[in-house]
Amino acid sequence: MEKEITDKVLGQLKFDKKLGLWWRDMDVALYNGDDKLELNVQDENHEGILDVQREAYKRYMENADKYIKEAPLYILEYYKWHFEEIDKEVELDEENKKETITAECLVNDLMSFYYLFICRDGSYGWLASCCWEDDYFAILLSESEPRIMTHAQLRNLHKINDNSLGLLVHDGENAWVGLEQNDFFGKDEDLRIELEGSVEEGITPAQQQAYEQYLVKKENYFNELTRMMLSVYMGSDETADQMLLMGHKIMVQTALPKTLFIDKEGNYGWICYTQWDDSYIGVLLSEDKLYFLTEENLRNYSKEEKLVDKELGVLFPTYVGYEGLIVVRLMNDVRTMPMVLSLYDDEKIEKIREAYQIYQKMRPTFWNDMKEIMLYYYKECYDEFETYLKIPENLKLENVNEDSVMSILTFTSLYIKEHKGRIAWLCDSPTDKETGLAFEFSDGETNLIGQDEII
Repeated sequence: MEKEITDKVLGQLKFDKKLGLWWRDMDVALYNGDDKLELNVQDENHEGILDVQREAYKRYMENADKYIKEAPLYILEYYKWHFEEIDKEVELDEENKKETITAECLVNDLMSFYYLFICRDGSYGWLASCCWEDDYFAILLSESEPRIMTHAQLRNLHKINDNSLGLLVHDGENAWVGLEQNDFFGKDEDLRIELEGSVEEGITPAQQQAYEQYLVKKENYFNELTRMMLSVYMGSDETADQMLLMGHKIMVQTALPKTLFIDKEGNYGWICYTQWDDSYIGVLLSEDKLYFLTEENLRNYSKEEKLVDKELGVLFPTYVGYEGLIVVRLMNDVRTMPMVLSLYDDEKIEKIREAYQIYQKMRPTFWNDMKEIMLYYYKECYDEFETYLKIPENLKLENVNEDSVMSILTFTSLYIKEHKGRIAWLCDSPTDKETGLAFEFSDGETNLIGQDEII
């Protein structure tokens, strides 16, 4: 039998031992009017209701109309910020897309609100369900601005109000999480602030200093990221720099910062949403220049063995030597690709660096050479390709051209070998499934070879 009490402020409550909370129906519905709120007052240690919780309830009731009016706008921001992930999880109607969704439609049609949850420290918020999450998520209402978080975060709420970083809430795993707004590409965008650390550790001085440095350099970082992406599109750093010097306003909306991650040692970088493959990439900011790396490598940057080279980027050891990450434009599409270095003696990295520098200067020339060589190879081996491929109309012998022929290949990595500084694009081909093909750049020429000739 459930324990019952009548509280002077909260009314008649029942105690749920399993959940560790006092509860009662509030007979209040939000937005769509179908689901009634239930009051939940946290008491997992069976200590009784606290005065701070009673005061929290009074404050909620005094401001309920304000919350009902304002919260949908914050939920809408959250929905748009996470839209790429949500769109993958559920099939959304046209009116629920990022560009067309409204706050009213979101809270009325895609969500249901079930609980007013009051924490032990007097923080409070709603628990709601939605079409894109299996568990409830929470809207923290007791701060100056509503904050979206997980159900677990609200139940185990640990927070810090930092002078520089604002409100930080622990995610229950290994990070303090905050939020700020930035003007990216001419629009206000939410940026998640994530600081590595446990509840006990709090925020380290190194993280404080890193954030202060970030604020000073933030605009320069964004400009440099834009320049890097422009260089990818234009095929060379020189062309990109020339366009910027001539005063062209360049807006390359391809890598949008979503999270600023700062580890305990003060290394930091952006985790960016990549438009070209609906994925994420890390951009290290805390070194002398910006470097692309995977999100995992960014999160583990201080823990992993690595080699930082100003030309080659951030390189991590593998069984073949080292591997880095590059963003390139292949077949008119931007791609995130691995760069593999066959390097067993770090002192010989100069050869690899020289080969990469030549490649960077000659990128457009190499690409044109590759198309020309591949077309010749395809025509010479057409009978063999017919054996392995169901030839579409644009690849028939009489129709194929330098652009269409490249669609046969799947590029896998840029490979650089310390011996003589050999550099090549490796790719899979239907006619060379076991060995694969490689476009090697050597002595100003491009040659098509089997991968076994270079690896």
